[in-house]
Formats: sequence, C-alpha cells, structure tokens
Amino acid sequence: MIVYKLIKTPKNYFVYDRNINKILNISKEEYQELDRLSKKEITEKEVSCLKKYRKYGYLKDSVVEKIIHPETRYIKHHLEHRVQFLILQVTQSCNLRCDYCTYSGSYNNRVHTGKNMSWELAKKSIDYLYTHSNEIEKVRISFYGGEPLLRFDLIKKCVEYVKETYPDRITNYGITTNGTLLSGEIAEFLINNHFSITISLDGSKKEHDANRKFVNGEGSFDTIINNIKEISKYNKDFINNIRFNTVLNPKSDYGAVRNYFDSEDVVCDAVVGLSLMEEINHKGDISFSREFINIRRYDYFLLLMAMVKKLKKEAIPKFMSEIKASIDIDYSTMEDSASLNKTWHHGGPCIAGAMRMFVNTDGVIYPCEKAVETSEAMKIGDMDKGTDSDRVSNLMNIGKISEKDCKNCWAINWCSMCALYAEKDGKLDPATKRKNCAKSLMEAQEKLLNICALKEFGYKFGKEEMYV
Repeated sequence: MIVYKLIKTPKNYFVYDRNINKILNISKEEYQELDRLSKKEITEKEVSCLKKYRKYGYLKDSVVEKIIHPETRYIKHHLEHRVQFLILQVTQSCNLRCDYCTYSGSYNNRVHTGKNMSWELAKKSIDYLYTHSNEIEKVRISFYGGEPLLRFDLIKKCVEYVKETYPDRITNYGITTNGTLLSGEIAEFLINNHFSITISLDGSKKEHDANRKFVNGEGSFDTIINNIKEISKYNKDFINNIRFNTVLNPKSDYGAVRNYFDSEDVVCDAVVGLSLMEEINHKGDISFSREFINIRRYDYFLLLMAMVKKLKKEAIPKFMSEIKASIDIDYSTMEDSASLNKTWHHGGPCIAGAMRMFVNTDGVIYPCEKAVETSEAMKIGDMDKGTDSDRVSNLMNIGKISEKDCKNCWAINWCSMCALYAEKDGKLDPATKRKNCAKSLMEAQEKLLNICALKEFGYKFGKEEMYV
C-alpha cells in the first residue's frame, strides 16, 4: 500500500511520499491520477506514473507492521547513563496569581500550595543526574515553580553544591521567572553563573497587568520593567542574554503585544518567544477571535515573504524569528531519510526521564514540567526508587493506543503528539488522543505546504542570509 499526501500550490503540484519522507514535484496529470487513486476510483495498476517514480525508489509500498518507538530497546540504557536535563520544582508557591496559570485552578492539573522542595531532595536529585549521565558531555539544570526565585536560597545552594562536587562536569543552568524578584544579589548571581533566563512578560502594561497580578490584585508590569532597567544600568549585555516569554490568551490584543516588543526600548533588543494559552486540561473553552487569528496569519505571511526575500526583516515582528528556525528544522528532518521501518512510531514522545526529568516538591518524577501532576499515568518514578523504565516505555509508545490509525497515517513522520495529548482522568485514553489527531494532521499539512511554497520561491533552507 502506498501512503502519500497530495499538496497543491498556486503554481505547482506535489506529493509527499511517507515511505522515504520526501516531497516530489509532479505534473498536474500525475497529481490528478494520484488523487483518483486516493479516492479508490482507480487501482495502482492504472496509475501510469508509478512505474517511473518507483524506478528511482519513490512511491513504493509503505508498510508499518508495529507501532514501536525506535528507542524502546535502549530505554534502560538512556535512564542509567544518558540523563540530560533535570528540572527541579523548588516551590509550588508564587507571589503572582495569573489568570491563565496552570496553577490557577482553571486546569484539571494542580493548584498553588505552600509546598517547597527540601535541600535533601534537591541534593538527591542533583546526585542522581550526575550518576546517571556519565555518557553525556553537558548536562542542564533548570529551576521551576511556582515562582522559583522565592527559593533563591535553595537555588544558590544547588549551584554551589554542583561546583564543589562536580567541578569537572559541564553544567548549564536555566530558570523561568516572572521577573518580580529579579534584582540586586539575585540578578548578579544568575548573571555570574551564566543562567539562561526566561522572563514572563505579556507585552505592554495594559496587556500584561490584565492577567499577571500580585496576590493583592495589583499588576506586576512596573516591578518587572524597573528591575530590568536597574540591572541594565550595571550590565549592558543583560538584555541580550535573556528571553521574554509572552503568553497570549483569548483576551489579548495581539496587535498591541506585537507593537510593544517592536518599539519599546527596554525590551526591543531581547529575544521574544510567543506561545498561546495552554489548552490541555483546561476546564473551559479557549477560543481565539477571528481578528486575532487573522492578524497572526498575516504576520506568518510576512515572515514567509521575508524568507523568500520579498520583504526586509524590519517588516516582520521580532518574535517570528523562532518560527523561522522551526521551519528550517522541519525541512532538515527530510534530509538523508531512508525508507520507513516496518516497526515505527511518530516522533512526538521524547525519552521521558532522560531528555527531561522533572522532579516535583514531593520527589515524584515526571516526563517534563507540563505533565499533569495529579495523573497516575504521568508518573514515571520517584527519587527513592528512581525512574521506572516500564512507565517510560508506556509514555514513549503512546501510539500503541491508536495503533491502527498510526500505521496508516500519512503524517507519522511529522506528528508531534506526546502522551500529554492522550491523558484523561489519570489514564492514557485512546479517544482523547484521536480527538487531538485532527489538529496534529492540520499542523503537519501546513508545514509541508510551507516547505513547498518556500522551495517554489527559491528559499535556501538553513541559510542565515534569508533577508534582503
């Protein structure tokens, strides 16, 4: 059975060949033949172009017999020797009460508590990282909350412990903070220890303060901006070494947010990442307005035009640069692809507990900080017993709960769904996963269409000289 996806641009016709993960430029007549084949109006024997393409290895049968993640056989080895990234939930407390936060009570996940991680647990987790990463040159430790800087004492103690105990290991540090405590001694410590710092900032004062408030209801914008200004006075490079994370929710004025980061002197030199309010496990409906969607699409159009040198980079919002990088990465996945294995799995699931290991304040281990802490299915171990390889295997092989669909899916090489999108009421649920498949298919189709259109206009993937 051939598995493929037809793609049409205003000028050309293409077919995506799942078996070798490549896109072919075809004629209109060939497109029409393959379209009729997909609708079962004709048989393979009646498709005249197949013989020509099969001669060069294209459009051959694509058979997946079993859905198994290719790294399954190596799980235990990864967990014992190749743990890369430790995320410590140093506290579940926060000095803000953001309306859209996963701890806000609007999610079937978790809420703010007064729980803090003990030094004994943090030390045990750090030792576990280094003991189980002997094949890794660099490891990473990130601090998570709540607001992690409420436990600056613990963070400082952790970094000093690593320096004293593991001086020969290369360690990178990271933190995501609301920025309200980022001043004085704290800022100096993070800068001196080369922390990767992500600050949550949702745009202008009006946009930011609408959601990101202190416990007393006051907005946090002025505090954050004043902190950044003070730090920049004695460290001019600070703004170039941080990243702002902007969360857009249905009430956000997208145009105002975009204009703020493009024009405000305090933040215009920093990297800005944009994300939409998380839908997973939200108790209500998260629907963005048609106006919001249209402006987003227009910005995406501007990005594509800049990539094919029809516009200068000044014409696009700065936070579109991360999307440009993701398009190049998407294209790179098609390079040097062999035929599809008979045992395969879509690429969404990571090697949980190795690529990321999230330890919460109780010492329970989860795949990452986005995992549902109230879900039994998301627990992959604890710091007393370590990571459970069988539980990791279940999460990595999430495609098995929809195996029939995955075997025949044209987008198996492009699917980004992990177990988070299959979790419901503490279990891995096939119906929930299938419900999210539609969105994943749309995203995969859009990625392929973008690649075809960019190629059509002569874009050089992965090249820095993308702008005129």
